[in-house]
Amino acid sequence: GRMPALASLHHGITGEPTFLFGRAHRNSVDISPHGRFLVVGGYGNLAGGMDFWDRNKGKMIPRHVILPGIGGGSDVNNECYVTIKEAADLTVTSSSPVVGHEWSPDSRTYLVSTTSPRMNVENGIHLYRYDGAMVEESRLPWDNSKYLPDKLLSAEYVPAPFPNTENNSNNSGKSEFYYYPDRPQSPAPRRYNELKGEDANAALTKLRASHVGNGKGNSNKGIGGAGATPAASAYVPPAARKAGGGAYVPPGARRGAATGGTSLAERMRQEREGSSAAVSAKKVTKKVGPVGAASVVAATDASSINNPDGKSKNAIRREKQRLAKEKAEREAAEAERRKKDEEAARAQANMADPEKRAKKIKKSLKQIEEIKVKERNGEELNDDQRKKLAGEESLREELASLGL
Repeated sequence: GRMPALASLHHGITGEPTFLFGRAHRNSVDISPHGRFLVVGGYGNLAGGMDFWDRNKGKMIPRHVILPGIGGGSDVNNECYVTIKEAADLTVTSSSPVVGHEWSPDSRTYLVSTTSPRMNVENGIHLYRYDGAMVEESRLPWDNSKYLPDKLLSAEYVPAPFPNTENNSNNSGKSEFYYYPDRPQSPAPRRYNELKGEDANAALTKLRASHVGNGKGNSNKGIGGAGATPAASAYVPPAARKAGGGAYVPPGARRGAATGGTSLAERMRQEREGSSAAVSAKKVTKKVGPVGAASVVAATDASSINNPDGKSKNAIRREKQRLAKEKAEREAAEAERRKKDEEAARAQANMADPEKRAKKIKKSLKQIEEIKVKERNGEELNDDQRKKLAGEESLREELASLGL
């Protein structure tokens, strides 16, 4: 299909879109067993890019990267961390082609694997936390080097056992569908100090430049995970790479060049994607038109729904209240004007033919007398009958004014 592809969530019954993730080189969406987290990934013949989302919040999951030694000294309390929130920094890319991918039963880790016979090189398994941070291989119970180059056939999680209602500890008799509880995102580490402001920007710049894995010695590329690969640069001949200051280097390969150090093909790809990647993290709302008209589905930015000027929520609420008040005042003024117009038209009609008006009033008074008889007999009156009784006095005054 068309690339970059548009990933979206749809209503399970109506099939209507509810959330748009934007355009990227992705071909898979994996939802965790509890439905809270999901991964939008590009696997198979794609580069293996992965975006980790919190479905409840409609945002990519922020990542806390620990920076040891920033605070000085060897005490762990002196270590700091920085929170990564930019989508470009949160995207992670697998270092090897991805064949298998799935969530753990507790929705806390995500497994990707390269297996044979689909890929007969670089066989192995990598594990990521729900926020996209890669788990260090030293902490894994297996050794990926044993599967090289083509000895891994499959990698899957052991399914969680279904809970036994009879042995339920709370004896409530209610069946629990999940063996593991549904847990939200973990809070930031309290034993470390968070960098903010200029310090945080400086730390993020350093991380982007060095492609540090998770700040704890991981050699993976990216920020806080197995991040995106560096941008491709123009080809530089080997002689030019090793030569001293007098060797010629093409402009596209020079550091800091206006072209950004990218090849012509890369720049063309960026221009092509720029025109088609305008949709990014958008919530879909359904707008219903007039009676008989077709329903219109509109995509609006999740951070600026009905807010093109970037106003705060309180300002938007006050603006809506003001508009509602003005609308109510206009409607009240319009109703008062119509009432006066009707009274003027009635008075003009009475002046033109008073006998006809007097005859109509007498007929209404006769109906009112019949309603009074029904009321004395204990019958229940409706709203129209009560309204006629309330207008008896005004009718008699109008009849007296006619002088007939």
